[in-house]
Amino acid sequence: MADYRRVFQDGYSYFITMVTHRRAPLLITHIDLLRKSFALSKQTYDYRINAIVILPDHLHMIITPKDATMYPKIISHIKRSFVYGMDGDYRQEARMTLSPSSYQRQRSGIWQKRYYEHTIRNEKDMGEKLQYMYHNPVKHGYVDEPDGWVYSSFWRGQHH
Repeated sequence: MADYRRVFQDGYSYFITMVTHRRAPLLITHIDLLRKSFALSKQTYDYRINAIVILPDHLHMIITPKDATMYPKIISHIKRSFVYGMDGDYRQEARMTLSPSSYQRQRSGIWQKRYYEHTIRNEKDMGEKLQYMYHNPVKHGYVDEPDGWVYSSFWRGQHH
């Protein structure tokens, strides 16, 4: 992991996975807050959401930022907006589940610290990531077919 480098290249799209802390099933329950968090990030950062799938405890998305170096800030903004929008009592409860060192570092207890990122290099790569995303609710047993999951951009005609 020490030699891992993020690729910041304008015009590229990025496949991102964000997971809640201890896989707490918060995202669908608080879908309006999550949508608001995305809307707020779009007011600050110029990027396109090419595709998205939201499950209770994680989300997958493909974004294309105008400035590639901004995607970590976009993710951070979405996470922070979501945390700050949560009820104060819930935020405090979530922080109590953290290890002492994470608590001292002011972690929220709502999101995992890290996220997965993959730079999409070509159309084949894009198709594979879209396929993975849209089948994720099926894989996790939420629906029988990808088009049955409403928390997905599948219906926007972006799938392959």
